[in-house]
Amino acid sequence: MILSSPLQTMRLVLTTCADQTSADQLARHLLEQRLAACVSLLPITSHYVWLGEFQQEQEVQLVIKTSAQQLPRLLKVLPHHHSYETPELVVLDASAVGSYGDWLVKALAPR
Repeated sequence: MILSSPLQTMRLVLTTCADQTSADQLARHLLEQRLAACVSLLPITSHYVWLGEFQQEQEVQLVIKTSAQQLPRLLKVLPHHHSYETPELVVLDASAVGSYGDWLVKALAPR
Protein backbone atom coordinates (compact mmCIF):
# COMPACT_ATOMS: atom_id res chain seq x y z
CA MET A 1 0.00 0.00 0.00
CA ILE A 2 1.36 3.42 -0.97
CA LEU A 3 0.51 5.04 2.38
CA SER A 4 2.29 2.41 4.46
CA SER A 5 5.47 4.55 4.37
CA PRO A 6 5.59 7.78 6.35
CA LEU A 7 5.06 11.04 4.50
CA GLN A 8 8.26 12.93 3.76
CA THR A 9 8.16 16.70 4.16
CA MET A 10 9.21 18.44 0.98
CA ARG A 11 9.01 21.80 -0.76
CA LEU A 12 7.92 22.68 -4.27
CA VAL A 13 9.57 25.79 -5.67
CA LEU A 14 8.02 27.41 -8.73
CA THR A 15 9.95 29.68 -11.05
CA THR A 16 9.86 30.56 -14.74
CA CYS A 17 12.50 31.00 -17.43
CA ALA A 18 12.25 32.79 -20.75
CA ASP A 19 13.10 29.74 -22.86
CA GLN A 20 13.81 26.01 -22.84
CA THR A 21 17.58 26.44 -22.99
CA SER A 22 17.81 28.63 -19.87
CA ALA A 23 15.32 26.37 -18.05
CA ASP A 24 17.38 23.27 -18.95
CA GLN A 25 20.58 24.95 -17.75
CA LEU A 26 19.05 26.05 -14.46
CA ALA A 27 17.49 22.63 -13.83
CA ARG A 28 20.80 20.88 -14.52
CA HIS A 29 22.70 23.23 -12.18
CA LEU A 30 20.23 22.64 -9.34
CA LEU A 31 20.44 18.87 -9.82
CA GLU A 32 24.25 18.87 -10.02
CA GLN A 33 24.41 20.84 -6.76
CA ARG A 34 21.91 18.43 -5.17
CA LEU A 35 19.61 21.35 -4.38
CA ALA A 36 16.76 19.59 -6.19
CA ALA A 37 15.80 15.95 -6.44
CA CYS A 38 13.77 16.57 -9.59
CA VAL A 39 12.86 19.53 -11.78
CA SER A 40 9.85 19.36 -14.08
CA LEU A 41 9.68 21.79 -17.01
CA LEU A 42 6.33 22.92 -18.42
CA PRO A 43 5.67 25.28 -21.35
CA ILE A 44 3.26 28.04 -20.25
CA THR A 45 1.87 31.40 -21.29
CA SER A 46 2.25 34.03 -18.57
CA HIS A 47 0.17 37.21 -18.32
CA TYR A 48 1.43 39.92 -15.97
CA VAL A 49 2.11 43.62 -15.53
CA TRP A 50 5.78 44.66 -15.60
CA LEU A 51 6.88 48.29 -15.23
CA GLY A 52 3.28 49.41 -15.75
CA GLU A 53 2.83 47.52 -19.03
CA PHE A 54 0.69 44.46 -19.72
CA GLN A 55 2.84 41.52 -20.78
CA GLN A 56 2.05 38.15 -22.35
CA GLU A 57 5.02 35.83 -22.78
CA GLN A 58 5.75 32.22 -23.60
CA GLU A 59 7.85 30.86 -20.75
CA VAL A 60 8.96 27.58 -19.22
CA GLN A 61 7.81 26.92 -15.68
CA LEU A 62 10.12 24.93 -13.43
CA VAL A 63 8.59 22.85 -10.65
CA ILE A 64 11.54 22.18 -8.38
CA LYS A 65 11.20 19.36 -5.84
CA THR A 66 13.44 19.76 -2.82
CA SER A 67 13.56 19.16 0.92
CA ALA A 68 12.87 21.64 3.69
CA GLN A 69 16.56 21.27 4.65
CA GLN A 70 17.83 22.19 1.16
CA LEU A 71 15.38 25.06 0.65
CA PRO A 72 17.53 27.84 2.21
CA ARG A 73 20.53 26.91 0.02
CA LEU A 74 18.35 26.63 -3.07
CA LEU A 75 16.78 30.06 -2.48
CA LYS A 76 20.23 31.59 -1.98
CA VAL A 77 21.72 30.03 -5.14
CA LEU A 78 18.78 30.22 -7.53
CA PRO A 79 18.68 34.02 -8.10
CA HIS A 80 22.41 34.03 -8.97
CA HIS A 81 21.88 31.45 -11.73
CA HIS A 82 18.59 32.79 -13.04
CA SER A 83 18.34 34.81 -16.25
CA TYR A 84 15.58 37.14 -14.95
CA GLU A 85 16.22 40.36 -13.06
CA THR A 86 13.32 39.51 -10.73
CA PRO A 87 12.81 35.75 -10.83
CA GLU A 88 9.55 34.26 -9.65
CA LEU A 89 10.13 32.30 -6.45
CA VAL A 90 7.03 30.64 -5.02
CA VAL A 91 7.49 28.03 -2.29
CA LEU A 92 4.79 25.49 -1.47
CA ASP A 93 4.81 23.08 1.46
CA ALA A 94 4.14 19.54 0.33
CA SER A 95 4.50 15.90 1.35
CA ALA A 96 5.96 13.09 -0.69
CA VAL A 97 4.24 9.74 -0.34
CA GLY A 98 5.71 6.25 -0.13
CA SER A 99 8.76 5.22 -2.10
CA TYR A 100 8.85 8.58 -3.91
CA GLY A 101 9.42 10.29 -0.55
CA ASP A 102 12.18 7.82 0.27
CA TRP A 103 13.80 8.47 -3.12
CA LEU A 104 13.58 12.25 -2.66
CA VAL A 105 15.41 12.09 0.67
CA LYS A 106 18.15 9.88 -0.83
CA ALA A 107 18.49 12.04 -3.94
CA LEU A 108 19.22 15.12 -1.82
CA ALA A 109 21.60 13.44 0.63
CA PRO A 110 25.28 14.41 0.38
CA ARG A 111 27.34 11.96 -1.63
